[in-house]
Parts: sequence; C-alpha cells; structure tokens
Amino acid sequence: MRARLRTFFAYTIYTSVLLIGAAQAEPLRLAVDILPPSLGNPYRTSLPPTVWTNSAMFDALTRFDDAGNVVPSLALSWEKIDNFTWRFKLRPGVKFHNGAPFTADAVVTAIKYIVSDEAIREGIRREVGVFKDARAVDDLTVDIITTEPAPQMARYMTGLMIGEPKAWREMGRDLFAKQPIGTGPFKMVEMQANVWKLAPFKEAWRTTRLEGLEVIALPETSARTSGVLAGRIHIAMSLSPDNLAELEDAGHEGITTIDPSVFGFSFILFKKSPLQDVRVRRALNMAVNRQRIIDALLGGATVPASQPATRTVLGYDASVPQYKYDPEAAKKLLAEAGFPNGFSFVMEGATGVDANDTAIFQQVQSDLREIGVTMEIRTMPALQYYNALGRTDFSGEAFPADWQAWPINDVTRSVLAHSCQRPTPWYCDDAIMPTIVAARTEFDEIKALQYRHKIAQYYHDQAPALFMYEAPAFVGVSSKVKNYKLINGTHFAFTEMEVSK
Repeated sequence: MRARLRTFFAYTIYTSVLLIGAAQAEPLRLAVDILPPSLGNPYRTSLPPTVWTNSAMFDALTRFDDAGNVVPSLALSWEKIDNFTWRFKLRPGVKFHNGAPFTADAVVTAIKYIVSDEAIREGIRREVGVFKDARAVDDLTVDIITTEPAPQMARYMTGLMIGEPKAWREMGRDLFAKQPIGTGPFKMVEMQANVWKLAPFKEAWRTTRLEGLEVIALPETSARTSGVLAGRIHIAMSLSPDNLAELEDAGHEGITTIDPSVFGFSFILFKKSPLQDVRVRRALNMAVNRQRIIDALLGGATVPASQPATRTVLGYDASVPQYKYDPEAAKKLLAEAGFPNGFSFVMEGATGVDANDTAIFQQVQSDLREIGVTMEIRTMPALQYYNALGRTDFSGEAFPADWQAWPINDVTRSVLAHSCQRPTPWYCDDAIMPTIVAARTEFDEIKALQYRHKIAQYYHDQAPALFMYEAPAFVGVSSKVKNYKLINGTHFAFTEMEVSK
C-alpha cells in the first residue's frame, strides 16, 4: 500500500508540474516500471530498460533494421582482416553532445575498458564477450581484435554503445553515468529520482523531430495506463492485455509484439534439491498448461516455448518438440526419480515487471500442485530482484528469468547467462560448452546453424528451466503519437516519432 501511495503522490506532483507548462510544446513522455539502475552507463547492459534510454543518448557501430538485418550506424562498413581481426570504417562528421568529434579513439577507449579488470561488473562484457583489444588505424578506421573467431561480429557490435572517450577517462564510470555524453539524438538534461529529462541534440547525425524526451518511473501498470488515459503519458511500457483493451476503448493504441526472448523459471542447480534430477525438471515442464496461461492471462498473444530461442532468433530449431501437457506422465516421472509424493521448492521473483506476472506465478503454482509439487512464491521489489539476479543471490531454488537473445538475436546469446560462462552460474553443463563455442566461431553458415540447433535441442532435453513462452510485450501508445516504432524490442525510432499537439 505504501508503495502505491508513493507512486500516486509522485505521479500527482509530476502531472501538476506538467499542467504549469501545458502551453509549451510537449516532449515525448515514456513511462517505465523502473529507471535503469546503472543510470547512463553505456557499457552496463543491452537489456531493457537500460537500452531504451541508452539508445536515445548513444549509438553503436551497427544496428538492426526493421527486418532484423544488421545495417550501418556509427560504422559505415566492416570487413574481416583475419579470423581474429575486424576492420570498421567509421562515419565521418559525427559529434558527441559536448561537441567533440567521433573518431576511432572512442571505439578504442570503449573496447579497452570492456576488456579491463575494472569492467568485470559490466553486463556488456558478458553479453558480447569476444573483445580482446582495439587499435586505431586512422581517425576513421579501427581494428577490433577478438578472443576467438567471430563470424557474427557485426551482430555483436549492435550491443556496444559508444561514449565520449575524453569525458569517460576524466570523469570515471560513476560520474559519467550521471552525466552521460553520446552521439544520439538526445542529450541528458536532468536526472531526478523518478524522472529523466532529455533535450534534442541539434547537431546529431540522426536528428529527432521530438521536442524532448522524459522517461518516468511508474512501478504500477495501473499508473502507467492512467497516465496515457489522462493525456500525460505518451508511451507506457510493460502493460497487460487488459490495460491495452482499456486504452483502445478510449481511442489510444495497444501494441503487442514478441521480444527475442523466452520467459521461464530457471532452476538453481548448484543447490542440492530434487531439481538436480533431469526427470524432475522434465516432469515440471509437462505439468504446466502453457496454452491455458497464454489464452487466459496473455490474451493469446504468444506461443508456448520448449527451447531457449524464439522463432525470430538465429538458431531456433522448429523440429524441437513442445513439452506435452500431461500431468499423469509427469507424476510417473516424479515417481521414477524417487518423489512419488512430490516435493517443495521456493521460487523468488519480482512482480509488476511483466504482464500479469503475479497471476501467472499463481497459475504455475496451481498446475504444479496437481502433481504434488509445492512451489512457494516469494516476491521482492524489482530493484532487489535485479541485484539478486546479477549476483545469483537467491535463497530459493528457482527464479523467473527471460532467456534473452539481445543484442545479437542468436541462441548462443540466449544461453550465455544460463551456462558455465556466467561468473556465478546457476546452471553449468560442461558437455554442451564445446558446441556453444563451435556455434559462435564457425564461419561455415550451414555447420554453424547445425551447432545452434544442437544447442536448442540439448537445452530442451536437459530442461534447466521451466520454459514457458516467447515473451510478449504490451505497449500502450497515446493517440498523440505518430510513427511509433520499437525495433528489435530495444531501440525506439526517435528519428521518426512525433507528438501532435
């Protein structure tokens, strides 16, 4: 209740301020459940909500287009020099927010930081994970050296945002995060506890038509929805199907997309528990009626998942079967594993982060109860959950997690955080690691795809998670917004969107 009151008062104060300046041109107001904990650090992670704000302030060397193809951004072209070296030709005439020119020094500074001991805590270091060094050939040419052959190098570079190098070196990580300087269409003006205010960067190489951007933290989906209905929020992220229906009835737009991410409940397998038995994990996967959950709680907007990749991700294997909903067969598997009367385990997670997540947790709990398994649900605030996720610091045996393919849309990225390569892994199977490495390093496209399919099948068979469904995203868009677009679930088309008066 106290959290809801804080949200209400914060929103009331914020809207009162808006009313004072109502005669002025409106910035685009984007409502999220939580502002990025790492503030404006461009190297922290390529995942939402951080990437939504970072992509407004920064650019990467490459990016994905609407069709999922890698296209130029800060780099105009790239070529393989040898199996461990890629050469990028950079875009001329680009400026940072402080007026400094974008040159190879910025790329070299970013790469050298990412591979340094200081960057051990940065998510990009793990999410990309192939950088070894970089050297400037000239002001607009840079060679990037990798730790292993990297056939998908252009994909990797979509996730590395570039900060202004001199400011980064002088300010250091923490101060730069509070005063970020990039080449993107917006520059930071003010960071408040619940609101970030950004202004258009008039000299940006990709300019925006928007008058400004405000990113507002409203933890409750009801508050984000009400903001759109009241005309004070233009884009509301992380809603539910019911929220979209309410907005559509009022003349606004509800948009449903599928992120390159599989939602599931990951099992912490370094802890001694019945979950260490693969038969138990398969039984749990057979006990949950995914389609019923999708139809009842997600508006039928997605499809069940049985592997760590969605249909749009490189390496998805259509031949991998779905887990059949079969409670009786699940009970038999439990009995074979020595648990004829079931068992109990604890699942810890945050609520209000994904669409109808509380109800989904409860329905999974109910389905598992039918086979004698008790899943105790323990909830925590979103920020506490993200911190626990980063350290693998859960007291229970399972937690909700997305198997993310961001930023490279590749199954090898989806399994990265769910493998031995994580600093503190919750699942580590040495048997599959050579295949993961082979998939990443094989230049022959046919062989590389075969390796990826083997990964998808292996994770299905080992069931290190209760795979649920391809993650849907429900976004509410005000009728004032023109040309709304969110590319790859990560980058808003700030250069195309407009807000009508």
